[in-house]
Amino acid sequence: MSAIAPLPIEAIQSQFCQTITQHNTVILSAPPGAGKSTCLPLWLLTLAEFSGQKIYLLQPRRLAVKNIATYLASQLNETVGNTVGYRLRNEVKVSQHTRLEVITEGILTQIIQHDVELSGCALVVFDEFHERSLHGDLAYALTRDVQQGLREELKILLMSATLDIDYLAKALPDAKVLTSEGRCFPVEFTYIAPANIQRWRDHAISVIKQQMINHQGSSLVFLPGVADIRLIDQALSQNCPDDILLCPLFGELTLKQQQQAIKPCQSGKRKLVLATNIAETSLTIEGVDMVIDCGLEKVAIYDNASLMNKLTQQQIAKASAVQRAGRAGRVMAGKCIRLYAKDDFERRPEQSINDIQQADLLPTLIEVARWGVTSLAELSLLELPSKIKEGQAWAELQSLKIVDEANRLTVHGEQVA
Repeated sequence: MSAIAPLPIEAIQSQFCQTITQHNTVILSAPPGAGKSTCLPLWLLTLAEFSGQKIYLLQPRRLAVKNIATYLASQLNETVGNTVGYRLRNEVKVSQHTRLEVITEGILTQIIQHDVELSGCALVVFDEFHERSLHGDLAYALTRDVQQGLREELKILLMSATLDIDYLAKALPDAKVLTSEGRCFPVEFTYIAPANIQRWRDHAISVIKQQMINHQGSSLVFLPGVADIRLIDQALSQNCPDDILLCPLFGELTLKQQQQAIKPCQSGKRKLVLATNIAETSLTIEGVDMVIDCGLEKVAIYDNASLMNKLTQQQIAKASAVQRAGRAGRVMAGKCIRLYAKDDFERRPEQSINDIQQADLLPTLIEVARWGVTSLAELSLLELPSKIKEGQAWAELQSLKIVDEANRLTVHGEQVA
């Protein structure tokens, strides 16, 4: 039996361990498949620098939190809740022995609000930092505030597959930057656009059915939302070949259902995974050598008329399309079928608009007021919304009596927070 090939990130293990010991802020850029989420956290547990102290590993999605914690614990031959645990809003698996906690960004914000010095914590790791969610931006800003103002020895590690290193290096002049090579096999592209864009689901079903017959490996299909996954799952299950295992993958599924989609399938079987954009990053879905990408996603965008976030379907940016296609080349040469035209891809923006520019600011501003500042510019945020948008959000909180005219929490606001 051949030895398992080393992960690309193992080439920089000694350099990384030395750097994280000597510097308090580190930026690590490593492409998908390098091993940063599944290999690197285990190195951190072996370093004397962090002995007896807690490490928080942040993931932007609940699904990744559970699955990465489960994987890391299995590498230590332990169950989750011993050395490695996880913490979600309504589910906690930690013990007095837990040293590495895998958590979401919103959970870290709550931990800091209750313990402003992050006492007992040596390191906070922000994984998939390029996703730049509003929760992630706020959690980072508060952690940086703690490091700069209260605990200069607190370490921050930012990890991502696609980081704008130049931009981050300017924003964090004290940071040490490291880069790891990735491992990606060649991916062959095909563009099959629908004749009628309104009937894209029917087009997707038709292409997937064709590939179920023609393609002998496992496939990953990217769809915008859970309703689309359920609809297409139902349509495919009616005439599904016996050797194909249909696996939906989204956040609300049980851990067992998620693992079925992620783990290798038994000999003689193929997998067809129907996923939202949660499968773009963090998780390696074993055995996949074909990606079918509808090129769409659902995003929460703030609606001024209703004063609420609206889930809006939109085209993905080029960066997301590249990330999705890369899932086909993780373990072998693969194929990517894009269900839109090539010139459509070329016209798309390079990057998605960050949450802070388009999502509802009210919950974030309540946390900011709770932290004791009266404008976002007082925090170490990497990006600020327009002054008009922020001003409107503060005015809305004032009208709801959550903050006073100086943007300080009222008694009612403290209860809301």
